[in-house]
Amino acid sequence: MIDPDEREQAALTVALKFMSELMAEIGWSVRFNDLSAEQAAKLAEAAVDGFQEGMLATTPRETQEVPF
Repeated sequence: MIDPDEREQAALTVALKFMSELMAEIGWSVRFNDLSAEQAAKLAEAAVDGFQEGMLATTPRETQEVPF
């Protein structure tokens, strides 16, 4: 993402919260390259889920409907 706008920056903050909750379970002393494939996948999923949730939370209500 290049030059995120305010809404995207807010969504990134939500994503970091999701990721930090997972890292608290894994352990903050574990280096990224020492994560198992499953842990790395869950961390990526937490980032994407958090970003999507953050974007959805700031979407105006009238545009949350499926456009088709």
